[in-house]
Amino acid sequence: MKKRFLLVLTVLLAFCLSVGGESLVSAASWPETVRIGLYYGSSTVANVSFQSRAGLEIGSFRNDAFQSILTIQGGSSVIIRRDSFFIKSPGGTISVYNPAEGKPFEGETLGPYHIQIGGSVAGYPDAKASADLYKQFGVTAYPVFEDGWYVWAGFYPDAETANQELKKLADTLGTGNLKLISPSNARLVVQSSLAEPLLVFSDGQYKLRVRPLPANNPPVLAVNGKQYRGEFEIRRYPDSDLTVINILNIEEYLYGVVPQELEHTAPLEALKAQAVAARTYTYRNLGKYSKWGFDLTNTVSDQVYAGYDGEKTTTNMAVDQTKGKKILYNGSPISVFYFSSSGGRTEDSENVWGTPIAYLRSVPDPYESGDSYNYSWSKTFTAEDLRQILFLSSDVDLGAIQSVTIEEVSAAGRPIKVKFVGTKGQITYYRQDARTVLGLPSNYYTISSGSGSSAGTGTGSSGGGSSASRTVYAINGDGSVRKVDLPGSVAITASGKTVIGGSGSVYAVTGSGVSVISGSGSGSGSFTTGLVEVKGNVYVFTGKGWGHGVGMSQEGAKGFARMGYTYDQILKHYFTGVTIE
Repeated sequence: MKKRFLLVLTVLLAFCLSVGGESLVSAASWPETVRIGLYYGSSTVANVSFQSRAGLEIGSFRNDAFQSILTIQGGSSVIIRRDSFFIKSPGGTISVYNPAEGKPFEGETLGPYHIQIGGSVAGYPDAKASADLYKQFGVTAYPVFEDGWYVWAGFYPDAETANQELKKLADTLGTGNLKLISPSNARLVVQSSLAEPLLVFSDGQYKLRVRPLPANNPPVLAVNGKQYRGEFEIRRYPDSDLTVINILNIEEYLYGVVPQELEHTAPLEALKAQAVAARTYTYRNLGKYSKWGFDLTNTVSDQVYAGYDGEKTTTNMAVDQTKGKKILYNGSPISVFYFSSSGGRTEDSENVWGTPIAYLRSVPDPYESGDSYNYSWSKTFTAEDLRQILFLSSDVDLGAIQSVTIEEVSAAGRPIKVKFVGTKGQITYYRQDARTVLGLPSNYYTISSGSGSSAGTGTGSSGGGSSASRTVYAINGDGSVRKVDLPGSVAITASGKTVIGGSGSVYAVTGSGVSVISGSGSGSGSFTTGLVEVKGNVYVFTGKGWGHGVGMSQEGAKGFARMGYTYDQILKHYFTGVTIE
């Protein structure tokens, strides 16, 4: 459940890239595979290990074709590292180090300088045969692919050491056809678990890939100890460690996603709705990180993906039973948003992010469980707490906080304009900004004071009298509610325009009848907007729901499923005017 909340928070970072825009993939031909960044950006790694139960295959990939280079049988593992500065411990462990910072422990120093023996050869078999021959002379030789096939020797920490070894090697082999190879930030080293070099590969037009042999059942590889389906591409970008990309079938990708977004014990129809939502998100965002060589990340920045180790029987069933199904609007995948709990009603997209989206409309959410842990919440701040938080957020010191006012709420009841007033100034937050700044679980809340007084609650009384002492609110054309400044505002009455506070009577239609808000007439009923100005030393935010409130409520989806609704009915309830295809 916490993971889902984190997803909700982070997925907003991508909102501006996807909401309201065109899908990155054409509906004419739906791709079958997706590329997931496992290690990338700040999470790149100096080395990565691959292990299988029944063997693995290493090859190059270009022009949509895998070209096998070498095969590792059985349960052996390989390590792929960047060609850089490493230390080999007496036990065979390879660890990266920075020469400028000194050696972290004793061992053999390795580096990115090499010696080329002879010229190019026909292919990997010839390069390996030559390398094996040189090994008989005690030379650490290995095959190399760098715009052709070669045989290199050694991993030297600097040019001086490499040149010294070159002279020795010339005497040992009886040939002068040797060449010093300087460092490159494109090279990868494939080595055995015992640190034996198997291959040096230059990451250029050809990409290095690793995949399980067909004998593996299930067809998975352990990547740094975690099991994943599919193939793996290892890239080395300039001035970076290794980027590791998992390439697999979209349906198999969803196996590792759905149980991370909704607990696998949820009703099957709710899980199926989640599976379709996750599939739609995937298609909508294919190519999102194309400049880095992959489509989506494996974190809350997109959808949490735990690979084969994260799969569950029930969620795999939900994926299989909805295979290929997507949520479409006008033939394109929608921008899918989901969250934990709405508190009883979802919200219009514009009241959260400022952009109206036709299929992201506020709808009632009648079947959420009121006793779920994330249905209701409360958070308390002192005036000093608020002062410090607001200062850190806005870099403006409001002084001692004197009041917090909800000045406008949406038709769904969520605050969309909140004003904080202090002794040195004031600041107003719109839509979900106040929630974000204060770290509130949702944007569906009321405010009360632990001490002091509250005023302007937004509850009007029937009857006449002066309106200057009362707070009045108006309903906008979009259903939102705004504060009306009295007196002096102009209202439309049965007889035309009337200045509120003048001699005429102005009436408001409320939930219980008609009320006079200005003038001398009389009315019946009362109106309550939920708008409030709170003063005091302690401010209590009491709310419902968990998440931004736009799209599908996961708790609500479970409730719908328990009531007998099917996954497509659930999705069409939360996403207005869509089709499921």
